Amino acid sequence: MTPKMIISQECKDMLDDAVHSELYASNLYKHVANELQRIGYFGTSKFFLKESADELEHYQRHVEFQNDVGTVAKVPMIESMDEPIKTLSDAIETGYETELQLYNDYKKWYGQASDDPVVQQFLLQFLEIQRTSVGEYGDLLARIQLVDQDKAGMLLIDQELGG
Repeated sequence: MTPKMIISQECKDMLDDAVHSELYASNLYKHVANELQRIGYFGTSKFFLKESADELEHYQRHVEFQNDVGTVAKVPMIESMDEPIKTLSDAIETGYETELQLYNDYKKWYGQASDDPVVQQFLLQFLEIQRTSVGEYGDLLARIQLVDQDKAGMLLIDQELGG
């Protein structure tokens, strides 16, 4: 007997959207890391490579959940990355905007799953992850504002992010 999908098709489609978002963020963070390495921010490049790996872990959680509910996560084509990152500020702002978008998406998906408490319970972990990420990136933006683009201050932030 083949296992039956025990979530609605609407929830399946929504979870596949989340899979796309996590893979997109992972690729975006790899792109940001590459751009940062090019301009000499090696610590922040390392930080974004870890962020990319974290997004792949989130993707894997989705894969395992979909398997548990009798379906297979769709692996989408991911758009190419070409947004230039010219400064450390550009990179952190891109990370902040990405995490904020994911936070808002997970809030929306949680609401869409209101008829399925199991899917909602699964999504709660991502709401907490995203809330924390938005806060961390917000803190980084505040620190960047404090040093007011001072090169020594920016290099210190870079060094700390690589640690």
